Amino acid sequence: MAATTTAALTGIRRASLSAMPFQVATFNAGLAVGVLPYATERVPRVIEALAGLDVDLLFVQEFWLDAHWDLLRRALESRLPHAFRPEPAHPAAHGACSASQVRPLVACAEAKCDGLTDEALARCVVQSCASTALTLPTPCLNCIASRPVGTIHEIVDRCVGEPTASQASPAGRSSRYGGLIAYGGSFGTGLLARAPLEARDILVFESTVNARGALYARVAAPGLGALHIFAAHLSPGGAEQPPQVERLLAWVDEKAGGAPALLLGDLNTTPGSSLFRRLEGAGFRDADVPDRRGTFSHDGLGTGDVGDSGWRLDHVLLRGLDARLRVGRILDAPVTISAEGRPVRTTLSDHFGVLATIGER
Repeated sequence: MAATTTAALTGIRRASLSAMPFQVATFNAGLAVGVLPYATERVPRVIEALAGLDVDLLFVQEFWLDAHWDLLRRALESRLPHAFRPEPAHPAAHGACSASQVRPLVACAEAKCDGLTDEALARCVVQSCASTALTLPTPCLNCIASRPVGTIHEIVDRCVGEPTASQASPAGRSSRYGGLIAYGGSFGTGLLARAPLEARDILVFESTVNARGALYARVAAPGLGALHIFAAHLSPGGAEQPPQVERLLAWVDEKAGGAPALLLGDLNTTPGSSLFRRLEGAGFRDADVPDRRGTFSHDGLGTGDVGDSGWRLDHVLLRGLDARLRVGRILDAPVTISAEGRPVRTTLSDHFGVLATIGER
């Protein structure tokens, strides 16, 4: 009798487990130090909000600095122990700059950003000294932009020295941004999951200023089986985006074939656009009942105001699986932070998150 009862209870537990929906979330945290307001001050609130999510898989974007990613990893390690973050495309190296090369930038920062450090300094230098910075040789510029934390002297001192032969490179510039690849070539992305992330890989896109790419992993989803995960952060429009989409779709076919696949992230394209239709033509589908509210806010960071309009740029799309897909906007509540000694009403990011639930029909 006891054995029969135990077997029955085990069967119930297994049935319940298989019926449980698989939940995934994507969130562009907008932690672009020196570019978006209150990036440093928002970090603790962003970490707290993400740690409060009960999901099986989380994809984050714009965690550009390793220090911010490390905080997230530690906060979520007990719940989402498996993580995948790509190595930077162009890691900064000591000796990328000479003292004479950085002198004009230091002089500009001392004149126009006196006494500022960290977030405030980075924002001031971007606004007031960008033209000076863009005259620097590309390796030097990229080194300085890799970790904009500290005083101006602390930032440039990390990059000044004698370069090794392997670091020596031409000072050529590939674009109007002076060849800048921000944050040391960080992709700013990362996957975190309850279950192991198998067969991990990365696809690097052609891009300017920020490194862009897609992550791949295979996960075992209870009740659904193996899911091929493709997590991408595409360039924000322009000529770079269409070839990124084509490379991504070819990669999906290569990795997953006709097997069930999930595509999520800040795809920087809206439903109804030609690129979104291209994704749909390749077999990816939106939610059964989409949350049509915008996921990008033009002025939430500056005002804390949250509305329903705006572009829906962040998505969770499914292909090759006959399962119910529900999505909803999350992480969209205003927050109050302390910035420069005063309370400021803002939002967690200039994007809102998307939570998707995948379950049986």
